[in-house]
Amino acid sequence: MDLQLRDAGVVLSGASGALGHAIARAFASEGARLVLLARKPAALESLVAEISATGAPRPLALNCDLSSASSTDAAIEAAERALGAIDVLVLAAGAAQGGIFWDIDDAAWQRNLDAKLFGSIRSLRAVAPRMTARGRGRIVVIAGNSARLPEPRMLPGAVANAGLLAIVRGLAEELGPHGVAINALNPGPVRSTRWQRMMQAEAERAGTTVDVAEAPFLAKSALRRLATAEEVAQHVLFLASPRAAHLTGTSLTVDGGSTKSP
Repeated sequence: MDLQLRDAGVVLSGASGALGHAIARAFASEGARLVLLARKPAALESLVAEISATGAPRPLALNCDLSSASSTDAAIEAAERALGAIDVLVLAAGAAQGGIFWDIDDAAWQRNLDAKLFGSIRSLRAVAPRMTARGRGRIVVIAGNSARLPEPRMLPGAVANAGLLAIVRGLAEELGPHGVAINALNPGPVRSTRWQRMMQAEAERAGTTVDVAEAPFLAKSALRRLATAEEVAQHVLFLASPRAAHLTGTSLTVDGGSTKSP
């Protein structure tokens, strides 16, 4: 299926992570023009080279610290200059700390909320007026299934995700009359080096093995496995494409059936 994304101007935050890499590759395969945002754009050099080698438009990697409004505004302005117009914004930045609730101090909460929740707010505040002025645009916010299915040892991320879902639902009402759609994607755990580190830390805390620490998460999934970053990226592409034209203000859960619904 042609997702009609060829030559679309796409801005992707959180491009340096495993999911960000997969999303960037997926957009590139559709012929989109990419601006990749990361705190350390040098870390994206191999991804830029990889995408360019396929014959897809060469992505532009820009420095962007989402914890800073001025850095975010400057990056969005530079992205718009490079692309001519921002057709799609994908927010995939932010990784939350895990741990026992009473062991997570104020500073850790602030870091986690600033990276994901407030970082997304800053990005949306910079991009939404540009899209509404043009009368079109699509926004995809990567939240997470923990917004509705919070794990006791991962509450900072769950709180950030719940806040993002509220923003998506409310902002859709503001953007819709101007031809701009915004939706959220709620992935469950994704197989990655970051996930492996989290499970290793949990195993060490519990005095057990990584397999035992991971088992409860697999048991919740009807598919009994974690998603790959590439699988999640395909859903991002759909939400970002004109194929999802009449979809806004909602969230799509991609967690292998972990979140139970009637």
